[in-house]
Amino acid sequence: MMLKNFIFSPCYYCHQQQRQSKMSCYPDGRRLCSDCVQHIILTPEHLAIVAQWVMTQLDLLGFNFEKGSTQISLISQQRMKDLGHDQAQGLATSTILIDSMYAHQQHEKAQINIIYGMPVANLVWVLSHELGHVFVSQHQKKFKHSAEEEGFCQLLALIVSQRSKNPQMSKVIAKELQNPDPIYGNELRKAYQEYQTRGFHRYFSDYLDIK
Repeated sequence: MMLKNFIFSPCYYCHQQQRQSKMSCYPDGRRLCSDCVQHIILTPEHLAIVAQWVMTQLDLLGFNFEKGSTQISLISQQRMKDLGHDQAQGLATSTILIDSMYAHQQHEKAQINIIYGMPVANLVWVLSHELGHVFVSQHQKKFKHSAEEEGFCQLLALIVSQRSKNPQMSKVIAKELQNPDPIYGNELRKAYQEYQTRGFHRYFSDYLDIK
């Protein structure tokens, strides 16, 4: 029995190795280290605070975002799987109105679902990413490939996250920039390189509220 105290596992979010005896575990199997568990978001009230902070950053950056038509909710990991997205931490679904007479499409509303229980820094990244998908829908922008849209959303998450002073945010940013995934990692790095070349206003010109 004593040996169990020396079994180490990686934190689901920051990947830090820690003794299992010091970790917290959700019913769905996610293990959190003692650092991450201090920052978790479990209630709609706390989610609303983080969402308001993210929306404020988007306003300060000058993004033209239609407010009041996007619902943000916390769901279980099992519910996310039931929606057909086993590995997703967040999911944005937009409702589009189609005018068949004029072949015109218009964004009506969006639902963003976020897995409950993630630390604030991770939540800021995931929520900013999903809002990127809502941006694309609201402005009816089209990408050549879905991977390019994911890169755009990852870049938006990076820019918002860089404005955060959360003590865990630097680790989240480093992890995402080094992500080996061909879509969420490679497309982020490609988008970031283009962003650095073109600059903020030129890269995001179609999404900014020019006054």
